[in-house]
Amino acid sequence: MSGTLRAVLLISIIIWSGIVGLSGLMHPTQVSAEDQRITNYPHGDIKSQSLPQIVMFDLPSKQAIKDNKNPVVQESLKQLLAQADSYLTEEASSVMEKKQIPSSGDKHDFLSLALYYWPDVTKSEHIPYIYHDGQINPEVYSIPDGRNMGKMIERVKILSVAYYFTDNILYASKASELLRVWFLDNNTRMNPNLQHSEVITGKNNGTHSGIIAASYFPDVIDSIALIHDSIPWTKQDQQGIELWFGKYLEWLLNSDFGKKESKKLNNHGTWFDVQASSIALFLNKTEITREILKNNIDKLIAAKIQPDGRQPFELQRRTSLDYHIYNLLAFFNLAKIGDNIGVDLWNYKTPQGSGLQKALDYLLPSALGKQTWPYKQIKLINTDRLLDLLCQATIHYEWNESYKQAYGSIDRLNVTKETNDLIYGCTNRLFNSQDKFKD
Repeated sequence: MSGTLRAVLLISIIIWSGIVGLSGLMHPTQVSAEDQRITNYPHGDIKSQSLPQIVMFDLPSKQAIKDNKNPVVQESLKQLLAQADSYLTEEASSVMEKKQIPSSGDKHDFLSLALYYWPDVTKSEHIPYIYHDGQINPEVYSIPDGRNMGKMIERVKILSVAYYFTDNILYASKASELLRVWFLDNNTRMNPNLQHSEVITGKNNGTHSGIIAASYFPDVIDSIALIHDSIPWTKQDQQGIELWFGKYLEWLLNSDFGKKESKKLNNHGTWFDVQASSIALFLNKTEITREILKNNIDKLIAAKIQPDGRQPFELQRRTSLDYHIYNLLAFFNLAKIGDNIGVDLWNYKTPQGSGLQKALDYLLPSALGKQTWPYKQIKLINTDRLLDLLCQATIHYEWNESYKQAYGSIDRLNVTKETNDLIYGCTNRLFNSQDKFKD
């Protein structure tokens, strides 16, 4: 491949075989008294009994991977399985690990500090904290909920995809365990809200902008789809997770925080729409999904993307190129959701010419270092997000060779990126012959 997609270490993977005793694999979901009624429902009464739709992942068939002899494809799969194996012995994380207690008094509530707020040194007690855009206050790392949520999402994703490719029940068992601990078990589960996310010290007990902490919940939903029919993931688990996401969606749509976040015209509003529309699709509430996407077509694309491709509500940030990439990645995720209900955001253009591809074409020369970005960007861009963006562009604008060339020119610095490329569809599509992207 052009650029520096290098050969990776050849790792011998020993996929554990055999099915251990079911008592060791299956842990009954603990359902609170408030929700006990759901355990009495006939399983056929739950709406989403068929395999839930895969929205964010773009996985090849098992046979396609088996038949593909390109070493890049095969090494990506080996890396993914090696990651999955490493997670089998990891302890599950939960919101109960933090020492701090949210103002609600309930440790089950997710808690985090606002990233860019720092002590006010001009005041004797240094509160309330004040905003410094682009500068993360290291105090945020003292509360592990955000980090633990990220670990849970990444591990469940890798394990579920490993199960899909191998049918190894141990991968599904571990993914099920991680999901139960985070969402379902009475002693450890997170409450279905983000009311105490991104607290500004000395000012409030949480902010609506903290909803963005769960922007990758759609990956959890796809992961559930992949283990949906496995032995370790029980009917009770499925009922419980649907109940949890149903309550969380209700909080997103009807809480004061949710209503405020949904109206934001910057990346926060776009990522809110990704969460709400994907969860609604998971719960078969497609009318909500369609309404959100229609609002983007009717109003939000025109408001958030100018005809020349600039994103006006990301321009004032000190890392404005990063935020252009980040907001457009959210739009791309919305477009993937639209694919499932017949709404084409990929190619939609406003009467003035605004659209997703125009936004990509505007930022790409600067992101690739071919021209100077005319706004503030105080540090190097996040190449992981740029890769994710270009990954999707190569698939959905496949006639545009410049996107493929750009994708192939960017350094891959870690294993995770190459496994993500496989999960989100790029590896198997772009390396399906020996002739493409040779070194």
